Amino acid sequence: MKRNAMLNQVLVVLALLAVTAHTRYANAASADDKIGMVVLGDSVTMGVWADSSVGDPGNRFYREALQLQIQANLMALVSGQKVNDLSNAKKYASVIDRFFGFIGRKPLSGLIGNQDYSIPTLIKERTGRDVELVEATVMAGCYEISDFALKKLDKQIQRNGNRIDPKFIFIDFNAMDFVFNLPTEAYQQNVRRTLAALVQRFPHATVVASPLVNMVRVMTNSFDKLAIPGRLGLGRMTCAQSYSRIGFDQSLGLSPTTSPDEIAAKLSKLEAMRAILATELDALERADSESGFAEFEGRVIRVESASTPDDEIYRYLAADCVHPNVEGQKLLAKQIWAAIESAL
Repeated sequence: MKRNAMLNQVLVVLALLAVTAHTRYANAASADDKIGMVVLGDSVTMGVWADSSVGDPGNRFYREALQLQIQANLMALVSGQKVNDLSNAKKYASVIDRFFGFIGRKPLSGLIGNQDYSIPTLIKERTGRDVELVEATVMAGCYEISDFALKKLDKQIQRNGNRIDPKFIFIDFNAMDFVFNLPTEAYQQNVRRTLAALVQRFPHATVVASPLVNMVRVMTNSFDKLAIPGRLGLGRMTCAQSYSRIGFDQSLGLSPTTSPDEIAAKLSKLEAMRAILATELDALERADSESGFAEFEGRVIRVESASTPDDEIYRYLAADCVHPNVEGQKLLAKQIWAAIESAL
C-alpha cells in the first residue's frame, strides 16, 4: 500500500510538472507570436481631444481647457516658460509633454488605439496575432526633437531586457517640424539623424513613415470657424483665435490677413520639406552608407497624405482646430492601413 501511495504521488508530481512545462511553452510561444510595433509619435498619435470637434467641444474639453490655462499661467509665473513659445522647440515640447499629457485620448487614436479602426486592432483581425505595442510618443513630437522619443524608447527597451525586436516602426511625426518653421537644411539633418538612430536599434524592421500634414491648408480652411462657444468662463473662440493663442500664427506667419503670395511661399516650403523626407526614405531603402543607413536590412513604407471626402477640413478637427477628431482619426488610420496591409 505504501508503495502504491508513493507511486501515485510521483505520478501526480510528474503530471504537475508536465502541465507547468506546457503552460510555460504555450506562454512563450504566444509571446513569440506577437507582432511587435514601435510607435514614435506626437499628440496626433495620442488622440489629443479626439472626442471633441470644432464648434462642439463637449464638457470634458472645457474642464481640461480651464485646467490647461491655469497650469500654463502658474508655470509661466514660476519658471518663465511660456507653453506657446515655439522659438525653442525642445523647451516647448518638454513642457507640453510633462504637464499636459492629460489631454490625450489614446484609446481613440488611429495608430495606438483600440477602436475598430485602430491599427493594432486591424493587425490582429488580419493576422490573428496579438500586437505588442511599444509607445515612444511625446507631445509636439517631430524629427527636430526626436531625441525625446528615442529616450523614451530606450527606457522601454531596457525595461524589457533588450528583447524588443519589432516588425514595424511607425514614425508618426505629422506637423510640428513645419510649424516650428526651421530651415529646410535643418529638417534634412533631423530626419537623417532620426532614421540613423532607428537603424542602429532595429536594422531589420519595416519603417512606416507618415507625411507632413499641410497645416497651411488646415489653418486657412478653418480660420473663420467657431471653435469654442463661450462657456464656463471661457470666451467664444474662433479657430483663428485658437491658432493665435497656441502660437501657430507667429511661428508660421499665417493669419486671416496673410497675402496669397505669402501663402504660396509657405506651400512651396512645405513641398520642399516633403521632398526631403522622400529623399531620405529613398536613401534608407537602399541602405545608403553615406547617410548612415548601411546596417538597414528592412523595408520602407510610405503613408500617403490623408484627404477628406470634401473640402471642409474643419469637420475632421478637434475643438482646438489642430488635432483630428474621431472622424479625422479614422481617415488617418485608413491611410496607414492601406500602406501596411500588404506587408502583413
